[in-house]
Amino acid sequence: MARLDTPLDSPVRAGKPPMARLVILTIFILSLIFTASYMFYTPLLQIYWGTTGRMTSVIAKGKSERTGIDPNEGFDLTKINKPKDSAPIGQPAVVKEEEEEAENALKEPATTSEIKSDETNPSSSTTTSVPAAGTTAVRRREDDPDYKEDGSARYALTKEMAIAAATDSMGTRGAVVVTWANYHYKDFVMNWVDHLKETGCNTFLVGAMDDELLKHLQDAEVPTFSMSSGLTLGDFGWGSSTFNKMGREKISLIQTFTKWGVEVIISDVDTVWLQNPIPYMAKYSEADVLTSSDHLKASFPGDSGLEDPSTADSAANIGIMLFRPSAAELADEWVKVLDSDDKLWDQNVFNDLMHRGEIRNHQFNSTDNRPDRLFIGYDGKLKFGILPVSMFCSGHTYFTQRMPDTVFVDPYVVHATFQFSGTAGKRHRFRERLLWNDEPHYFKHDNGFISANNYIPDELLNDVETVRRDGSIDSTYPHFALVHYQFLALRAMFAAGTILNRAVVLPEFWCGFDRWWAPHKGIIPGSSFKTPFKCPADHVLELEVMSKVDWPESEYGPHIEWKEYSFLDNERAKKPVLQRRLVVHTCGEDITAPQPPDGIGCNDGTEPAEIEVGGVMWLQPGMNEEQLRMAFSGPDINRYTLIHFEDAAALWKGFKDESLAKKFKKRLDMYTSIWCCVDKPVGHIWYDFFWDVGAHKDKHGREIGPRWEPQTGP
Repeated sequence: MARLDTPLDSPVRAGKPPMARLVILTIFILSLIFTASYMFYTPLLQIYWGTTGRMTSVIAKGKSERTGIDPNEGFDLTKINKPKDSAPIGQPAVVKEEEEEAENALKEPATTSEIKSDETNPSSSTTTSVPAAGTTAVRRREDDPDYKEDGSARYALTKEMAIAAATDSMGTRGAVVVTWANYHYKDFVMNWVDHLKETGCNTFLVGAMDDELLKHLQDAEVPTFSMSSGLTLGDFGWGSSTFNKMGREKISLIQTFTKWGVEVIISDVDTVWLQNPIPYMAKYSEADVLTSSDHLKASFPGDSGLEDPSTADSAANIGIMLFRPSAAELADEWVKVLDSDDKLWDQNVFNDLMHRGEIRNHQFNSTDNRPDRLFIGYDGKLKFGILPVSMFCSGHTYFTQRMPDTVFVDPYVVHATFQFSGTAGKRHRFRERLLWNDEPHYFKHDNGFISANNYIPDELLNDVETVRRDGSIDSTYPHFALVHYQFLALRAMFAAGTILNRAVVLPEFWCGFDRWWAPHKGIIPGSSFKTPFKCPADHVLELEVMSKVDWPESEYGPHIEWKEYSFLDNERAKKPVLQRRLVVHTCGEDITAPQPPDGIGCNDGTEPAEIEVGGVMWLQPGMNEEQLRMAFSGPDINRYTLIHFEDAAALWKGFKDESLAKKFKKRLDMYTSIWCCVDKPVGHIWYDFFWDVGAHKDKHGREIGPRWEPQTGP
């Protein structure tokens, strides 16, 4: 209402509002439009992000305006057995604690960093980004001045992180390959990552079970998240309580990813990927679960399809598995059963659940027989498939049977199972088959390397082929004769390594009998391959023991460094090692044996040996440490990175110094392993590096001789 004293000719009385009121009216109308737009536009954004599943990770400090939470806080995997309510696919689950945090954040004044982020991107209160495939999907330590040693909460796995990791560079949502480990296995992790990336697969994540590994992976720019398991920083130890707890972390991961609607390929860290598994598994779109197997025979040799479940009935191995979100209920029950009894083995529980109410191919009628070889299990709710054992290989099908070579297929992955000598044995097997990426220093040695031929008489191989395999001790004679014969040359190489302070390249062993954990007749039940065969070194040597470098030299003599048989086939060793090779011939008394050329005699170890042009040396057989040391004392010997013995066993007689001999024997006694097992009587048998020396005591103090005989125990 106008004031009564307003003049009649004023703008107000004349119906003309003043300029100030026009401005106020304009601001009011714009506010109404902005409010209405916001109320209408925001729900549309939420619907868009929810349906496309492209929620982005919050990388910088602060809260996301779309969600009102900090996704980097994520979920504590130690509490995953009591899952929180989850949101639809593509949206982070919001729990009560996170909602309260968001409300508190709205009450707090904006920090300098938050104000800066507003200036950078006015549509959001924080800087957000979608981690590209193959990049680190967590905040880097150098980007976060508030980083603390305990990264369990700050770098925990989030739904957004999982979805981003499962999305390739083309924006296609698929499966994410996941492994996990602690700092003790950091070299396994990096080997796993390197080989997987070489296949072209960049949709993967690595769970760090301690902050040490988390920092290591962040520095290497590996996509990682914190699991904060609280378990040991050392070796888990197969079958130990720590190993069982570690296995439960894997099941929790499966439960988490499936609840979030993310397809996950779980892979133990002791695997090496040779092909990208995602395209292969995508072919079986109807499968809810695909799993590797401990089966030792291919249903259809040379066939790249799944195994026939009616014949490949060995235990599923949960070290390599595909779980789709449709199997979330199975993952939940798996966790629940394991929580009920801490003594249960996770793999046995999975097999029980999978086979519960199963229907295999041979039980389908003719119209329902599945050409994809899937079968129904888990009370008829899910479809399962057994990955081909010739392509998703166990340690036996790849390292022992060498099945991919015999059936002419290209493997996707190798899992270091069916092996011995613990973690050192796994690492060595990968090295043997050139599947391990060592650091440059591994291929160097201050004084060089030693290698030798591994000549084996035909009669030893023939005896293995013709022996009667009845599970008795007598049936093992040809096998032990074959292995022990190869020990003669290796013993000489270890002696030369001790005297010349060089690393020994192990021979590629031949075995007559396979090795297992139970009585058998030379071939593990269920497997099919011919013997004799090229066997991994952990079949006959205690590689884990040999790896220890802290033995007192006063008791065991100097440490002997050693390498896998394929060391000289490695491209990183060929050029620096093989180009400077000295070949050592042992002169023979027989006229048919190698003889030195005219003008060069056989060196007897009383003076430095002469070296021919081209790097050839001739030595008399039967030398001791003094003679060998003198023969290799010439001024040019250090030019040669590799000394290769044509007949090491003939060259070496033994130590002259009894003290050195005693220490050397004590060391080599520790190097030998067992063969397992006969059933008449039941027991394992130890190898003996000194089987040929007559009467002696073995590593257990038992009197041996005058002739070595296989005996069981201890």
